[in-house]
Amino acid sequence: MADPSRWCLAIGVALALPFGCAAPPPASSGAVTGGAANLGVEAGFVELAPRDVVVQGRGVSLASTSKIFYNFRPADSEPGTRPLLVLFNGFASDVVRAFGTGPNSVAPDGTIAPNPDSLTHDANLLYIDPRQAGFSYDVLVGRAPRDSDCSQDVFSEYVDAADVLLAVLQFVQQHAALKGPVFWLGESYAGVRITWILAYLRQAWALSPYQDDHLKSMLAQTERARYLSGQVLLQPWLAGAAHAAAIREVCQSPGLLAAVQSSVSVACADSDACACARSNGRSPYNYTLTTAEEDARLFLADAAQVAPEAAEALYGVRFETIIGLHGSERARGFKCSVADDQTPDQTALGELLGALPAGQSYNLAYSPLTTGKGSVNPDWRAQNLVGVAFLDNAKEVPTFVSDGQRDLVVPEAALVPALRAVSAPLAVSESRAAISIEYPSGTRQLSVRHYPNAGHMITMMEPAMFAADLRDWLATIAP
Repeated sequence: MADPSRWCLAIGVALALPFGCAAPPPASSGAVTGGAANLGVEAGFVELAPRDVVVQGRGVSLASTSKIFYNFRPADSEPGTRPLLVLFNGFASDVVRAFGTGPNSVAPDGTIAPNPDSLTHDANLLYIDPRQAGFSYDVLVGRAPRDSDCSQDVFSEYVDAADVLLAVLQFVQQHAALKGPVFWLGESYAGVRITWILAYLRQAWALSPYQDDHLKSMLAQTERARYLSGQVLLQPWLAGAAHAAAIREVCQSPGLLAAVQSSVSVACADSDACACARSNGRSPYNYTLTTAEEDARLFLADAAQVAPEAAEALYGVRFETIIGLHGSERARGFKCSVADDQTPDQTALGELLGALPAGQSYNLAYSPLTTGKGSVNPDWRAQNLVGVAFLDNAKEVPTFVSDGQRDLVVPEAALVPALRAVSAPLAVSESRAAISIEYPSGTRQLSVRHYPNAGHMITMMEPAMFAADLRDWLATIAP
């Protein structure tokens, strides 16, 4: 395994950035607060008790107590009545926290800078790290973890969505002063997570191969309509295997090939735009950047979030005040995944909070759910269940979809063809401003917002435009 501290330093040297693995003083900070009446900046853990579920007809024991990390940033004014945006990217919430959503962001040089386009101008923000992603971890009592505690049944899309929904329901119950509508904002794979969350909230259980009696009981006591206010999907994966096929077709588009060739300034060897970008060292997440440039930007963002002073500005709290994060508590828990050369050095966290057992990390931006780090041929890639569920949700839930025009991973141009492949007998069409779906009950339109200078990470490249678009969209669907 590569030494992350050397990797971090190497990036700073290679890109001439004034950043090693230390961070500058925070731009702002706050204290950990909580309770039903106090809506201040807060970070901590929601505990999900062990439970038994059924996945694909198989009984699965979720034997661990899952400690789900959250970070609450209240709206700048009147937080009690403002909307609540629940945010995460595909696995943890590191990217959406680092770029263009909260009061501070990670600048290209790795420093922390105020974000003039903070979404707290209009809403409360609740960042969630799903099971074992980010700072979340699991705890077992009386025995060591087994292979079954880290199986793909535990780290499946269905359990993942249920865990996040349960955590959010518990957080909102504990913060009764929050009265506004709840919106779900996610990037990339988060489109799958949000799709199943909304299906569960709608009690459309027949759409997924998942049974969860505890979740059903919780939902029976919940004002579910409040949690169906809207979904904000940034470069989302939404249509399963059909989506993968549609993306391959989009890569053959002459227009996309011309755009990539113009960026790399060479003639491509074949007609596949995605292959052209790859063979010229360009990032599939933004073909105008090299893979090294894109990876460095993301690595610096993750590094800033585990450097205590810089992280204080991003999270709004001091890490040593977060209950459940101190080494004496965290050391009782475990993560199935281990750090690799994409994981920033966390020595400073260990010095601040206490050392962890060998092989364990405070923060991992990924989990065993991540393809390439544990998940093998998951349903969201191999089947079309999630696409059918998305279409069913969209007839009831207002939807915002981004078009990052430099993205080759989940290009928006592939979404309508993918939905058409799974939509029979529904008709799906697209104009520049909307995707239209013809249901028996009438036409529903999904708002499409375009970002010509962004790739996969919309809030990293176009934070001001995104904030304005989100504000406009929220105004159009407000009751």
